[in-house]
Amino acid sequence: MYAQDIVITSYAAVMDNASDDPPVSHGEPVSRSGLLRHVTPQFAAAAARVIRSGAIGWFQLRSVGGAVADVPADATAYAHRDANFSLVVMGGADEVVDRGWVQLSPILDGLYISFESSLRPERIAEAWPPRTLSRLRELKNVYDPDGVFGDNFALTPAANHPGGSTP
Repeated sequence: MYAQDIVITSYAAVMDNASDDPPVSHGEPVSRSGLLRHVTPQFAAAAARVIRSGAIGWFQLRSVGGAVADVPADATAYAHRDANFSLVVMGGADEVVDRGWVQLSPILDGLYISFESSLRPERIAEAWPPRTLSRLRELKNVYDPDGVFGDNFALTPAANHPGGSTP
C-alpha cells in the first residue's frame, strides 16, 4: 500500500479528533462491478484513464480465479466462474462513475451483483446467463413468493427501484 500509516491508539484519542460539526456527507457510495478474464493491455490502458480521470475514488481489482473456476458455472448463482478477476469501482455520483465505467464495461464479461449499486434492468442479464437466471427465478417463486429477500437487486426488473426492494 502506498502512503499508508498505521497507528495503535486509544478510542478516546480517535474521538478527540472528531469534529463537533454535523456531518457533511450524504448518500451512499455508487459502485460498479465487472468480471475480467485477463488483464490485457487494452484493459490496463482503460483502467489508467479511469483512475487518472478522478471519476472514481475506489478501484479494486481482485483475483477470483483458482478454486472458483473449479465449480461449474451453472452450479450456483455465481455465474461467470471463468473470470480470473473481479473489478469494483466506487464513487459519489452515478453520472460521474458511469462516465468512467463506460470505458471499462466493454472489456468486462459479467458482474458479481453484490458489488453493484445500479438497479438498471440490464444488470440482471449481465449478472446471470439465461439458464441460471431462469433457475433462480423459479427458486425465488417457490421459496420467496412475497419478495422478502429483495434487497440489493431483485430477480425481476419490474421490482427494482431505488432502495432495491419491491415497492
